[in-house]
This record gives sequence, C-alpha cells and structure tokens, in this order.
Amino acid sequence: MAVKLPPVPGFTPISERIFIRKEDSDSSKTLEKSTVQQPTTIIVFGWGDGTPKNVAKYADGYHKLFPKARILMVVSSTWQAIYQSLDQRVKDMLPLVDAVFPTSEDISDKRVILHAMSNTGGIYAAATLHAFQRRHGEDKALPHHLCVSDSTPGSIVFSTEVGRWSRAVALGTAKWFPWPFVVTQTLWWVVLYAVHILEKAMGREASGVASCRAFLDHSTATPRAHRLYMYSKTDDLIWWEDVEAQAAVAKSKGYTTIMEMFDNSPHVGHMRMHPDQYWRAIEDNWKASIRSE
Repeated sequence: MAVKLPPVPGFTPISERIFIRKEDSDSSKTLEKSTVQQPTTIIVFGWGDGTPKNVAKYADGYHKLFPKARILMVVSSTWQAIYQSLDQRVKDMLPLVDAVFPTSEDISDKRVILHAMSNTGGIYAAATLHAFQRRHGEDKALPHHLCVSDSTPGSIVFSTEVGRWSRAVALGTAKWFPWPFVVTQTLWWVVLYAVHILEKAMGREASGVASCRAFLDHSTATPRAHRLYMYSKTDDLIWWEDVEAQAAVAKSKGYTTIMEMFDNSPHVGHMRMHPDQYWRAIEDNWKASIRSE
C-alpha cells in the first residue's frame, strides 16, 4: 500500500519517506537565542497517515525555536507500522541514520532531539534506534538529549486496543472507499485480528510491543536523554492513563520523565490548540537536558 508522495516545498527527500528541511526554506526572520546551546539535529517522526504538509509544520516550529539545527522528518502510514517486520522498518530508517551519522566519528559532537508523534511515530523512532546500531555497532546507542513523545505511547495490550487501532487505520484510509466509515473500521478490525493471529503463529513480535521494549532498554535507548510526554485527557486514540503508565515504567527503568498535559486537545492536536505551551515545554526541557550534562 505504499503511496508515492508529492514533492514537499522547502524539503529535500533522501528517501520516499524521509525529508531534510532546506536551510533557506523559512520566510520569516528568526533571531538566534545566544543563551541556548542549540541541538545540532532534530528528527520528527510523524503520526500515522500524517501528510508531509502537516508534519512539516512541526519542523517549521522547531526551526523558529532552534534556527541552527538540521531538521529531518519521517512520514509513515499506520498500515506500514502494523504490517512491516522489524527488519523492514530498520532498513527504511537506514537512510536517516546515514544522513545524520555518516561515520562513527560524527557521533560524539551531535546534540539530538527525537520527536515521536502517535504510536506510528514511536514505532519508527524505535526502528531508528535499531538502525543506528546496525550501522555503528550493537554496543552503541543513538545519542540524543531529549525524546519528545506526542500522544504516545499507548497501551500495547491487543485485546483492549484493537478497536482504537482499527479506527486509527480507518481514519487514514476512509477516503479510499465509498461506504460508511463504520464499515471501513470493521474491515480493518478484521484485518488487524488476522495480522495478530499470523504474528502469533510466526512468533513475530508486534511492532508496538517491540518499540516500547526498545525505548526501555539502556543499550538501545540512552538514559542520558530526558523524556517529555505530551498528552491530554481528551485524546480518543491514546488514553492518558496509558501514557502515564508507560512513563512510570520508563521512570522505574532510570529514565528522566516529564509530563506535560494539555486541556481539551485531540490526538496529535496539542500544538495546534496550545502552541505557546507546546513549544515552551520543548524549549524548557531542552535547556534542562543540556544543564544536566
């Protein structure tokens, strides 16, 4: 179900799904904040079925905050996140690793922010951690100072989540079909159950489970990075209780966790409804992460 994406103004593609923001693509004048040690690289992993145009708004927001940073974005479909094997996901993220860390000598001087949106973004952020190790050695973890989790991670219990997952896939594919939305969601519910049964039979770990496990392993995800969780009680796809439960597990594993709750914002809608709070939380936690060095 791969769809060829149209060109994204202001971005240069390095693969069908990975784009680098051009340095001259900002039309506004942005003053550098000399008191802030800026990140060198920011990687935004878009939500499932998020269009490049919409995901690019986050890249543009980061550019205003950190004008010296190199910004990349990854776009993915929810279906890709579900059906691809871990090996396929890692291979798709290798061009990203090669662009940011072309050699092992380019690692130590990088100051990186990972920004994962929804579970699909988290799944490909985790794949990037594995891709880094494939390129530079299993004994190395991708260096980053801040990991922002927007509307993720949710529960990984299939039986309680399949309804919301089927709705998420249906939201991204409803335009393909002429029938009512409820029919599309029901069809995806059946497909997801079939995939679940097939994965069980094959002994393959579900992508959501694999990504959560990767982000709780110090050998894969460095405990050096602070974790900023951005969520709301009105998210109808990722329950706020699940985000807090996942953050509590991360904290118990030795990760520094910060919770930022937003009022009345929908799934991946926090920046749109509360831009000042959103970007202030990121800037403040970036500074805190740098200070903790």
